This record gives sequence, C-alpha cells and structure tokens, in this order.
Amino acid sequence: MKTHSPLPFLVTFDGEARSGKGTIVQATKDYLRDECGYKVMLIDAGQVFRVLVVGATNAGVDMEDAESIDTFLGKATEAEKCVQLVKDVYHMNKEERDALLYTNEVGANSAKIGARPLSQAFKDELLKKWLRDARAEGYEVVLLDGRSLEAVGQMLEGEGLCRFVIGLYFVCNPVTGARRTLGHANTDYEDLEDDSRAAVDELVAQIIARNEADRNREVQPIARPSGAPIFELPSVDGYKKTTNRFMATIDTSAKMTKKEMSLPVATVVAAQLAAYSSN
Repeated sequence: MKTHSPLPFLVTFDGEARSGKGTIVQATKDYLRDECGYKVMLIDAGQVFRVLVVGATNAGVDMEDAESIDTFLGKATEAEKCVQLVKDVYHMNKEERDALLYTNEVGANSAKIGARPLSQAFKDELLKKWLRDARAEGYEVVLLDGRSLEAVGQMLEGEGLCRFVIGLYFVCNPVTGARRTLGHANTDYEDLEDDSRAAVDELVAQIIARNEADRNREVQPIARPSGAPIFELPSVDGYKKTTNRFMATIDTSAKMTKKEMSLPVATVVAAQLAAYSSN
C-alpha cells in the first residue's frame, strides 16, 4: 500500500505517563511497515526532554531552580551540546540508552524541564528539522510519540511539513501503569508481596505527580482531545473510518497482553491511513 501525498502523514501518540503508548507506537510502526508496506519514521519527542535533563545535570544545573534551568536552556553553546547528545543517543544501543535516559530521576526531572517554555521551543525546532528530513527521505508516515501533541501537530501541518491526520491520546489507571512497568502486569495489586506493593505505590505517586505537572504547565499542557471518542482496549467497538482528522482517547487500563493492547490501535491507524491515501 502506498500513499500519493507529497507530504508525510503525521500520527501523534500523546497522553499520560506509563499509559503504554511507547509500547503501542513501536508495535504500530512495525505493523505499518511489515503488514502495510509503508516507509515509517518514529520520532520520540519525550526523549528530547530526557536528553535536556542529562545535559542540564552534566552542566551542574539545579533542577529545583526554574531560573537556573532557563539560564541553561538560553545558552546557545549548551543547546548545541544537547543537539549533539540527541544525535549520540540515536546511535546508542537500547541498554545504553535506557541506562542514560530512563531512570526514575531523569523521568521526574523531565517534567521540570518540560514546564519551561525554552525547552518546548528547543523540541519544536528539532521536530521541524526531522519532518523536513522525513519528506526529503521519502517517508510516507511519521509517528510522533510524546505529550501535548495536538497543538504541535497542528503547528507542524500549518508550516507545510506534514498532513496531521491522526491524534491518539492514551490514558491508564496509575496502579495498572505502575504494575506493568515493574513487571507485575499479571498480578493484582492486592496479591503483591509487601516490597512489590511498596514499589508500585512509589511509582504511582510519581505517575500522578508527572501527569499533574504536565496538565498544569504554562506551555503546551497535556489535555484529552475535546469531543473525541473513547476506546477502552482491547475493544475498539464503535470505530468508524473518516477522511477527516481522526482523534481519539485510548484507555489502556484493562488487564491484557502487549499484543492485545497494541494490535487494535495498529489496525485502526492502518485503516485510517488507507482512507486518507484513497481520498
């Protein structure tokens, strides 16, 4: 299946912390490439903020001091170092990348970085560059993983860099998200050992704090798409194709396997892209 659009289709995977969207977006990329024949690029916008945290930490920035963060973000030399770090991270193997970026401390501090307007501007400029590269290199579909992406998608489309066709917003019960993250997906909270339950409780508190910070930040706060349908996975009952931009909230709170969580989303995205391609 091929698209004749001169611009890549943009599909955004937005939403709350630990909602499973990272797992789902990767599975969707594989499905669109392997089952549908699209040339697909996956961009992790949230990773940009984690890179900024690492750069700020290396520069000795106090992550509790907003003024110190802004001073760091405003320095052109530090911005150049962070752009290089983004490139370096891209070429790391998964184990090295995870050890650098996906710690609890980096995750918590990425919310503080993301709350600063200059960090959003830094991220947006990188996205523009990557969308230009995607078009030049013949990518038909770009999957964008991050937070607060409805406005970003509209901005990127408005600048003539893509066709923003699908926006998905993921939510999940924090206890479910924490259990999955810590490897307890198949064990109910009440049945966990005391140490495991304490670890889940700690991560739940972090998830709630992160989502609250992202909802209340001044620049690009996260928000569900207004008036969009809600699908409680693994069901997508009620889904109907449209040739307009498709927006939806996806609830991943039910107990299910990764395949049961990912395949319904991948097939909906594929069906929508087929509708747009034939339009």
